[in-house]
Amino acid sequence: MSEISVKKNLTGETLDLFLEKLSKGVSLTGACAACGISAKRVDQLRKEKPKFNAQVLAAQARAEEAFIDKILESRDGKLALSFLQSRFPHWSPKTAGSDNSSAKSSISPELLSQLSSIPERIKTRN
Repeated sequence: MSEISVKKNLTGETLDLFLEKLSKGVSLTGACAACGISAKRVDQLRKEKPKFNAQVLAAQARAEEAFIDKILESRDGKLALSFLQSRFPHWSPKTAGSDNSSAKSSISPELLSQLSSIPERIKTRN
């Protein structure tokens, strides 16, 4: 796939596909690669176009919400928390407690504690 030029805007089917990938939980880097978009260009567009940045943030929020729903259904809290902490930096206690980080956690310590206290289900192999 060819990259979108620095002067071209991200629109149409490419924009829809890009936002769909983000909504499914694909990272920004992965969504860019899947759509043939330069990550540099996406960063530039996010700075220049507040509406586009809002669309990106909304897609990422939908992905996070979908993961949380699956986690609550699975009842495997430790695995779920580990995944959330690795995929979404604001879930990590290291990021949340860091004074030099711009991303502050909006996750309550009580929720983190509850998720980590859910017993793991060990599947037996047949």
